[in-house]
Amino acid sequence: MAKQMMKYKLNSNGTIPSFLYLGNDGVGGQWPNTANAGASPQDMWLVGISDGSTLPADQAEVINSKADLVTYLNSYTSTWKQPDPAQPGNMDAQIPFDQQASADWAWARLDALNS
Repeated sequence: MAKQMMKYKLNSNGTIPSFLYLGNDGVGGQWPNTANAGASPQDMWLVGISDGSTLPADQAEVINSKADLVTYLNSYTSTWKQPDPAQPGNMDAQIPFDQQASADWAWARLDALNS
């Protein structure tokens, strides 16, 4: 089965789920978002790439397209800031979080893994 972009929660004991692709060329633990329900450590959604196995419905949801990922990121990151790449080393230099660039980066990794 092909790898998929997803949002997921940690296991109830705080460990990383077995369905998360863990290679250095993947995406995992990105862009945390508060989950509507759940106690710590399952109180946050994280974005990552699946290893291709079946995803548990109560712990993961597939993100079907890059446009869907951008929409998801736009739903909660509009006030986020990130370091300005034009000023490396200056952590005070901040620019708005770039949802499209982040989605492009993640989706390029997914496409490479599935090619």
